[in-house]
Amino acid sequence: MSVVYDDRDHSYNHGPYTIADLDQMPRVARYELVGGWILASPWPSIRHDHVVRALRSLLERAIAVTGADLYVNGPLDVFTFAGIRVPDIGVVDGAAARLSLQRDERAHQGLDVRLVVEVISRDSGSERTDRYEKPNEYAATGIAHYWIVDLEPKVNITLYSLAPGYGVYRRVDRVFAGTVLTVDDPLPIEFDPAILLDLG
Repeated sequence: MSVVYDDRDHSYNHGPYTIADLDQMPRVARYELVGGWILASPWPSIRHDHVVRALRSLLERAIAVTGADLYVNGPLDVFTFAGIRVPDIGVVDGAAARLSLQRDERAHQGLDVRLVVEVISRDSGSERTDRYEKPNEYAATGIAHYWIVDLEPKVNITLYSLAPGYGVYRRVDRVFAGTVLTVDDPLPIEFDPAILLDLG
């Protein structure tokens, strides 16, 4: 990721930035607001986008089958203590999502988000952020579950859950392609991570 400044009218504002500044950024990249700085990620690869769409579809089907009152979207703007982060996928409490929609809120509150997922783009500026910085923010915000999807050397998903009373994540499992991932929270779902790269 790289730091971006607002250069409208050829005048440079070197921060700290606000949500209003974030909303004025041109739609040429994905932006996050962290500690008063606007960070930009380049558009993800086709492979990254395919995996995000496939996992989002799996989560949506699981919600439909179980009747869980949850809303899934991605990318999804989420308030954290540092500003606004944009995970690749987020699963939000249904009642909270409907209230946010009615109020036309800028982003979802972290406590209303049950799961966030980041798909790692190796050798991008965002890999370190996804592995180290974002988990700290998501955990401190109270998001119960965090998944990291890594496509190398073969697709695998590392699952983290909040350690009760500590505000940090503990690793629960790491599931590789060829093995079935099974979870009950935030919703019951089973799948082989290999399906995320299936074009069928």
